[in-house]
Amino acid sequence: MSSVENLSPKGSPLGVDTVWHVVGIVGAAGDLLQPAFVEPQPRTFTRAEAEALLPEVARLLAEAHKFVETLASAEQAAQAAQWKPRANGRVHLDPVGEVHDAGRRSVARQLRLVIERIQGMGIVVRDIRSGLIDFPSLREGRIVNLCWRRGEPLEIRFWHEVAAGFSGRQPL
Repeated sequence: MSSVENLSPKGSPLGVDTVWHVVGIVGAAGDLLQPAFVEPQPRTFTRAEAEALLPEVARLLAEAHKFVETLASAEQAAQAAQWKPRANGRVHLDPVGEVHDAGRRSVARQLRLVIERIQGMGIVVRDIRSGLIDFPSLREGRIVNLCWRRGEPLEIRFWHEVAAGFSGRQPL
């Protein structure tokens, strides 16, 4: 059976549950829901491998953050433009809202591509606004996460148990 035959119609391997990762952004562009499948054995990184990717990942996260900020601004502008009081005191929908929607969809699509590029490296994106990411790693025979956040030095200094999350960060 070919690898294509082993995929469900949505592209996930047969027998593997689809999980929705939510990446929070503001406004009507909504939360980007990204279907992803949980790999039985995700890619793992050594500290050196993760650190080697940090310059590129930091650049991509900065780009993604700009897209999030653009979406937030566009959403505020769209909401303000959607309802305009007219001289007669009535409120009418503004027909240029469709242009705003197209622009937001375009930016959301660009954001999704950047996130997919990061995820394609095997990195788990936790929060775009803060630039929080995890690199799955092996520690004492179990999977843990090497943790990094945009703005920190370009080195991995923290890790946490998978279930512990950011609040469980510990120095390496």
